[in-house]
Amino acid sequence: MGSEGHNKLEGLEKYRWDLVNCERCSTCKWVHAWSVKSKDRAKICPSSGMYLYDAYSAQGRFDVARGLLEGEIELTDKALEVIYTCTLCGGCDVTCKFSRDMEPLEIFHELRKYVVEMGKGPLPAHMPAVESIQKNDNPWQQPKNRRGNWARKMKVKDLNKEKAEVLYFAGCTYSFNADLQKVAQSTLRIMQSAGVDVGILGNNERCCASPVLKVGMEDVFNEYAVDNVNTFNKLGVKKVITSCSGCYGAFEGHYPGVAKRNYDVMQSMMFMDQLIQEGKLKFNKKVNMRVTWHDPCHLGRGGEKQDLWKGEREKWGVSNPPRKRNFGAGGIYDAPRNVLNAIPGLEFVEMERIREFSWCCGAGGGVRSAYPEFAAYSAKERVDEAKDTGAEALVSSCPWCESNLGDAIKADGSKIKMLSLVELIEMAL
Repeated sequence: MGSEGHNKLEGLEKYRWDLVNCERCSTCKWVHAWSVKSKDRAKICPSSGMYLYDAYSAQGRFDVARGLLEGEIELTDKALEVIYTCTLCGGCDVTCKFSRDMEPLEIFHELRKYVVEMGKGPLPAHMPAVESIQKNDNPWQQPKNRRGNWARKMKVKDLNKEKAEVLYFAGCTYSFNADLQKVAQSTLRIMQSAGVDVGILGNNERCCASPVLKVGMEDVFNEYAVDNVNTFNKLGVKKVITSCSGCYGAFEGHYPGVAKRNYDVMQSMMFMDQLIQEGKLKFNKKVNMRVTWHDPCHLGRGGEKQDLWKGEREKWGVSNPPRKRNFGAGGIYDAPRNVLNAIPGLEFVEMERIREFSWCCGAGGGVRSAYPEFAAYSAKERVDEAKDTGAEALVSSCPWCESNLGDAIKADGSKIKMLSLVELIEMAL
């Protein structure tokens, strides 16, 4: 490897201590022992479960990263597969920290940044979405001037011309996916019925850029993040509400490290819970249904506020300056459960793997586009877990989860329904 390649390894070099001192205990592959309910639902790493080989776990990817640092391996096709067959769900990041102070998720991001800098990534299967974001401001290869069509029959403030206290940010998938546009429409109707002063950006809404960040294109992500923050700041809104958990994870977890915000961000279920608590959203109808809830990774583990720490590790457990570790337990778990429990007639039952130990739907990290068989495996595992609860519907609040889990239900021919939580809210009004 030439000096240029070594320079591009500086990002990984920051984590050399982690890579060398990982004890290869395999904790990263499993739900923490205290929270395991059964042997069939003890795994937490979808990649390790799918490929059944150590390289596809966090500790195995540490070996790949260390091998690149030491010049022992090259970025072969197999190495790229190991690096990109990860949904970046953060399950390993949670369980690893029960015994160590390492940062698996940060290391995986650095690995992908290195792959991009070396001209080996993103993968060809990622490029249609990447190029569409750069050309159309959305990953779905749809023209910009159709973005606001989901709301064309609704009376709503246009924040390009008017002022409002709240910006509703629908996100790319809820804006363009014909099967999921009803989620954005329902969310907006509910907010308006609760008296919220809300508006939208229509065709001028731009992608949050989370998809490009997940495949390693940090420079492109930063460009979009700065532009979006500047746009939101100029609007003078007090809150930005989004239905997309992927957008929420980017807005809360990554944007604060790029630009200063003059507004708060809430995922729509957090806002709905607040409206219920304030008495502004009241249910009048029973919804007689047994349901279970899937925690989206970007809302749960990824929804925990990040400590944007910069410094050095001095030794095990000691950083200078001290840093607050993310353990995943501080994510957005209670708000959707509060909403579910508030709906009259609804019977809410939990799956075995919940909250910070939730199993990923399989769609994240560029996996759905590059490794669809892996995405389908992870989704089927989750649908089977939901079916074991006896629920009539699997409920979530993320377009990626709803789409991937919905496809798994169709492929399975199962009777269980895939619903967005906002649909249940509207049924109960």
